[in-house]
Amino acid sequence: MERFKIGQIDQIDETTLRKMEEEVFNNPKAVKYLHQLGLNDDAIKSNITKIYDFAVDMNNCKGCKGIKYCNKEPKYLVTSVTYKRGIVDRNIIPCKKYLEYTNFKRKFLVYDFDEEWLNNPITSVNNLGSKPKQDILGTFKGVCVKASNKWIFIKSGIATGKTYYAATLAAVGARQNFFNSIAFLNIPERFKELSDLAFSKNPKFAEDIEKYKNVEFLVLDDFGNEFKSDFVRDNILYPILSHRVKNKLFTVITSNYSIDDCANMYQTNNASKPKIEQIRQMLKLMCGNEIILVDPSLQ
Repeated sequence: MERFKIGQIDQIDETTLRKMEEEVFNNPKAVKYLHQLGLNDDAIKSNITKIYDFAVDMNNCKGCKGIKYCNKEPKYLVTSVTYKRGIVDRNIIPCKKYLEYTNFKRKFLVYDFDEEWLNNPITSVNNLGSKPKQDILGTFKGVCVKASNKWIFIKSGIATGKTYYAATLAAVGARQNFFNSIAFLNIPERFKELSDLAFSKNPKFAEDIEKYKNVEFLVLDDFGNEFKSDFVRDNILYPILSHRVKNKLFTVITSNYSIDDCANMYQTNNASKPKIEQIRQMLKLMCGNEIILVDPSLQ
């Protein structure tokens, strides 16, 4: 039976009302809930026009697989019934699954990947070869249970899945409440954005730098393909990395290049060598060896 708009309630005939009652009473879970609120069967019948949509929603949402599969109209909204001082009232509220999803998404300050990947299961990482899988999952699980402060550096060529796997770790970390703040940055885009903010003297530059320095879980995706300059090195990259090292904040880096290559790309002259060496040492200290992903077509 279709929903009735509130303005149609006074037009409902007796036959329709009886059908509405029948549907409600054929929903034991809805009836049980209404009884727990304090309504007896007569009260349910006399307030059927307020209660009916609640029972319909409860039936439609039974066995919900998640908001991705919601076919209701309007989506993600359900009817809530209250009973106070002998008065039945109803309200339209966001469903539990939608609230869970919005709270989950709120943990992401930034996510530079397809929103569909927020639903990635940890089994996605299991698709890797045994050694990369063990290295990635072993480090990730150790960080999640506070047994390790290591970082992850994933190196591979183009289209080998490194961004996808890093996004999976971020999604799982948020979904399982291991991290309450996450930033997944596409480095070429975000470092350019930060540079533009700095040169336009926009106060958002300092705000964003602080945000990326202090987020619980940071992903630096496609590292090494960004525009490089002394300014980017000394005012963006180094402050973020050094702060996160000092404060033992989890970081995942993906790149087409090795740690040595990434550090060397920022050397502009002999005077910059000490800073380059510091960047190299920080990455090697925190990440250890690169985790190498092989082109799937070569496996």
